Amino acid sequence: MPLTATCHCGAIRIEVDRAPENATACTCTYCSKSGALWAYYRPDEVRIITADNDKIYAPRGMNLHHFCANCGTNTYGDTPDWSETDIGNDTPSVPTARKIGLNVKLFDDFDLTGLPIVEIDGRNLW
Repeated sequence: MPLTATCHCGAIRIEVDRAPENATACTCTYCSKSGALWAYYRPDEVRIITADNDKIYAPRGMNLHHFCANCGTNTYGDTPDWSETDIGNDTPSVPTARKIGLNVKLFDDFDLTGLPIVEIDGRNLW
């Protein structure tokens, strides 16, 4: 049974077929201000059902932060998949593979209680 994520006004609807195993709390300046918790999926696992008011904020062009232009809800991010990259390297190359981070707070009828939250130090990593 798919999980559906919707923005506050319902203009943006996104589906995935599996529940997240955990969620990520990022400490970068954007995520800290948005308050979102992210569950990551491969792009082929995410279905955008409706996106009538979808807007993108991309301050450096690498991370695409999607939000609803009507209600302002942060819905998902499209970002390079750094999981296979040695970010400790002095000059890591930007990966070509992408991943989608869905805001788990938007899942309808999904209990976040008990979902492990992993904090990453985004403020100092990028």
